[in-house]
Amino acid sequence: MMSSIKVITKKNYCIVSSFEEDASELAEKVEELLNEGWILSGGLASSNSKIFQALTKV
Repeated sequence: MMSSIKVITKKNYCIVSSFEEDASELAEKVEELLNEGWILSGGLASSNSKIFQALTKV
């Protein structure tokens, strides 16, 4: 089964989302973005079996 990580990126704001069963892949993607200079914006949010993480870039 293919992972369903979704990344919505604008110039200075990014939202990463996945289904709960793909939490490990979500963590890997967030770590990759942090290594690229993105900064966490708040904690995880969840709704309807999906989890979300927002990041910002200055």
